[in-house]
Formats: sequence, C-alpha cells, structure tokens
Amino acid sequence: MNHVNYVWGGRIKMKRFKLYIVWGMVVLLMLFSLTTLSIAQQKEPIKIGAIVSFTGIQAETGPECEHAVATGVDLLNAKGGIHGYPVSVTLVDGESKPAVFATKAHRLLESVKVVAGFGGIDISYATAAGKVFQDAKTPFLDIAGTTPTIPLVGDYMFMTPFPDNDQGRATAKYIYEKLGCDTITIFKDVASAYGTKLTEYIIYYFKEFTGKENPVPFVPCYNTGDTDFTAQLIRLKANIKKLGIQAIVLPCWVSDAPKIAKQARELGIELPLIGTDGVDTQSLIEVGGDAVEGMIFCTHASPYQPGLPDIAKEFSKKYEKKYGEEAGAFGTMGYDAFMILAEAISLVIEEKGEEWWDETSLADKRTAIRDKMSTMKSTWTTQPITFTPEGWPKKAVIWKVVKNGKRCFCDFQSYDSYTPEGIETLPFK
Repeated sequence: MNHVNYVWGGRIKMKRFKLYIVWGMVVLLMLFSLTTLSIAQQKEPIKIGAIVSFTGIQAETGPECEHAVATGVDLLNAKGGIHGYPVSVTLVDGESKPAVFATKAHRLLESVKVVAGFGGIDISYATAAGKVFQDAKTPFLDIAGTTPTIPLVGDYMFMTPFPDNDQGRATAKYIYEKLGCDTITIFKDVASAYGTKLTEYIIYYFKEFTGKENPVPFVPCYNTGDTDFTAQLIRLKANIKKLGIQAIVLPCWVSDAPKIAKQARELGIELPLIGTDGVDTQSLIEVGGDAVEGMIFCTHASPYQPGLPDIAKEFSKKYEKKYGEEAGAFGTMGYDAFMILAEAISLVIEEKGEEWWDETSLADKRTAIRDKMSTMKSTWTTQPITFTPEGWPKKAVIWKVVKNGKRCFCDFQSYDSYTPEGIETLPFK
C-alpha cells in the first residue's frame, strides 16, 4: 500500500519521513504551547445572582425579567464581557414567598458564590433576600419594589426603580399640570405595601399641587387578587358628578388594573384611566383589551424616550426582535439592575487592575462593588442613574399610553422637573 511504501520503502523516502516527523513535532509543540497559553489566559466568569418569581402570585413578572436579563447578558458577552471576563447570571425562582427568597439568597451566596445580586418585585421579597445579602456584605439591588424604605435594610442594599415618594410626586404633578385634573379617585390596594404607600404619596403631593384640602374625595379599597370590583365601582359611579371626579388612578399590580378597567367600562364609567409602573406589562392589554385603550401610565423606560444610551437601544431592539414586544417595567428594571452591577464591576477592575481582581478575596470584591455603586453614575442603563447615600436612585419618569393595543411612548419627566433643587421627597416614617 502507498502508506506502507511511503513509510518504509527506500532510503530517500525515510529521510523525508524523518524530516516530516521533526516538523510535525514542532507544529504539535507550537499548538500545545498556544493551547496552554489560551487556557492560562482564560478568565474566570463573573458570577451574579438574581431572584425573581416564576410561580405564585407574582409569577407573571418572572418571564419578562428573565428575558430581559438574558438579553442583557448576551449583549454584554458578545462585546467581550467585562474586560474580557465572561458574565454569568444564575436566575432562581423565589416562588412569590419571602422565605424562599431568603433561602435562595443563601444558596446564591454560599454555593454559587456570586459577587452581587438583584431581585424582588415588592418590599417583602426584596428585603427578605436583601437582608441575607446585607449580612454577607454583598451588594443587592431591588429590581421592582418601589417602597422607599427598601434600601434602609443596610449599606449594601440599593433600589433600581424610582421610590414611591418620587413616583407619587411625579404622578401627582403630571395629573394636575399635564392632564388638567384637580379631583380624582384612587383605587387603594390595602393588602399591598406598593398600593397602600403609593396611594398615600399621590394624595399627599396632589394636595400640594392642587392647593385643595380634599382633591381625592373617594378612595375605594380592595385586596390584591380580588376579581370583583362591582361594589366599589357602583359607589364611584353614584358620586362622580356629586364629587366632581375627573379621572380614575390605579396604583395597582397588573393582575388587578385591567380587571378594574373592564368592569368600570361595563358599568358605563368612561372616566380617563391613569396607572403607575405596576401596570407596565403586556398583560395589561391581553386582559384589559379595549377597556384600557387610551389609558396612560408612568413607568421606567421606553425605546423611544429621549437620550436613550446606545447600549440600551441595542438591548431594546434585540428584546423586541426576539420576543415580539417592548420590555415592560419588570423587564426594564431587570436589565437596568444587571447593567448597574456590570458597570460597577467594570469600573472596579479598571481602577484596581485585573491582577487585583484575579487574586483578591470574594469579600473584597463584594465590598469594592458596593463602594463603586455608591459613587458612580451609570451609563449602561436605560437612563443615567446615581444613588443617594441611602441607596435611592434619582431617575426620570417615562409616560406611556395604550394606543391601538400597544404601549406607546407618550412623555418624559426629568427628575429635576418633578423634584426641583431644594425640594425634599423623603419617605414617610
């Protein structure tokens, strides 16, 4: 056979064969050296943890957050990660139970050994996980709970969304100055810190802007998850003209707002509907249908808001292309929380060097990230974000309107426009 002859057949061919062996060994040695070098230069992934709910009462918020975080991770790793370090996010199910959030937080810290984390949709979930991260001196970002006391858990706890004291002031100012209403009704969810506190803030600031003693004369109450709002709406209908009510404000979870809207329309109540950030998901339209057409609500981001950073534009395009809709409030906050942590880590590595990052302890990394978050101004997020010493973000408010069955950008409220310099919006004690 040619192979046997080539290897063993004759002196000249044997010399060539020996030469080929030498060159082959050289090539193999070079390949081995390059492989060894590549392995030596391979960087350990940067591990971040996230806790959201895929089951339980808040289950509908989980998938949107998961999609947004996955899009953000893919986007960042496609750009080379963080200074060449790949980024890994371990996303776990909090099951809409504070105790499970705490348990999963321990697992992320002790088993996965994350450098930072984010999660939680309401104060009970965010603080359950946040306290565990605080005890471990590891930074944790609440992604959607807007109760202002959340970051008071400790100096490792931060908020991604605007707190309700800011949202309440922005909403009250917008309703009065832009929508021209001075008398409204607010549906108050007494089973939710979000619904209860945000209602109180809106009323407080609405009194300030309108100058009226009682600009919210009718406040119907309900509990999260209620399905029948007929009794409250019948009483509302009987008092619209008597009290001069001009709009219905719904600081509700998305599970409740579209049901209230549908039942109001069925009873012939045609007042304008105004929502807050809790309604900014596709479920608002899927459940509410024609009843929420024309509804306006405040939220955290839109692909069409002014000054959207380039990387956030990329995120928005990739998200909409893959999932066929814009990211809502919960998705946007998941993306922003991830990007705040990623940018803080990037700044730490840039400042201290890769050798420090590779050799220092996990505890030192966690503290350095916290320190950087306290002083940085994020630029990788949907809008620039800085934190107060307490961990509250200073953010603009985005307004959307439901138009032709879609959530469309409507208006932009800068932080300075609703909270001018010298104005304090500290949370109620």
